[in-house]
Amino acid sequence: MPLSLNLSASDAKVARAYVHLKTLQQEIPLAVAQRKPYTLRSSGIDNDGWCTLCLTSNNALEYDLGVIVGELVHNLRCALDYIIPELVRASGATLRTKHQFPIFTSLKFYTKKVGTVARPRAGGHLGRIKHGLREIFDSQPFHKQPDPEGHRLALVQQFSNGDKHRIISDVAPVFAGLSGTIEEGKVLEESLSQNFAEWIPNIEYEIARLRFDKPYPAKLPVKFKVSVQIFFGTPPFGQNLKGSRIDIDVLQEMCENVAKIVDQFKKL
Repeated sequence: MPLSLNLSASDAKVARAYVHLKTLQQEIPLAVAQRKPYTLRSSGIDNDGWCTLCLTSNNALEYDLGVIVGELVHNLRCALDYIIPELVRASGATLRTKHQFPIFTSLKFYTKKVGTVARPRAGGHLGRIKHGLREIFDSQPFHKQPDPEGHRLALVQQFSNGDKHRIISDVAPVFAGLSGTIEEGKVLEESLSQNFAEWIPNIEYEIARLRFDKPYPAKLPVKFKVSVQIFFGTPPFGQNLKGSRIDIDVLQEMCENVAKIVDQFKKL
């Protein structure tokens, strides 16, 4: 017989998370354009025709984008937790403060804190719940090997806990590319740095070198445009000892993952 779980509250939280996602998709390009997170500098052309392009990452963008990320993941975490009272009701049990949707990157700790599919631990996250135990177990990040911390559900947990207990998610622009037009002279050779993963604010990095043919231009006749990718970061917390960094695409996948889990419980 169908359980007919009322998951309208979970649906509302997922819908709200998507509103925040759309806001971020609109605000990120505006933040990059208006706040200019990078300063680009070019050296002169030396005696061998070489010119160096250097980039300095300014301080991380302001908190406003990170606040939206926190609200997005909070809604996703709530959407999952709101499933549990319905399972408690369907099981004829009493809702306790320890009841919550478990998220674990380790099978060992899941078993210790939650129990097994056949026998949830009394007083644990799913104590006295009889339904949905297999679905909850199958959704766990520890199934994703060798990187359970990268599971989208684990990231929901990581960013939600970090925002609630530690600090607003930081916002970091990372150099993603360089484009430009050369208005004078001929470039014989160019090289582009590939080490764009980590940037420290206010430190100048060499990102490209250009070698011109003779006669060398008197000054660098190039107009360049820098493109960046915005990442959101949270510090180490709980099961994740390294911290995490994600972009807007991962946030969308987190929304999709939680929405899929809610839909699975509607079928019970």
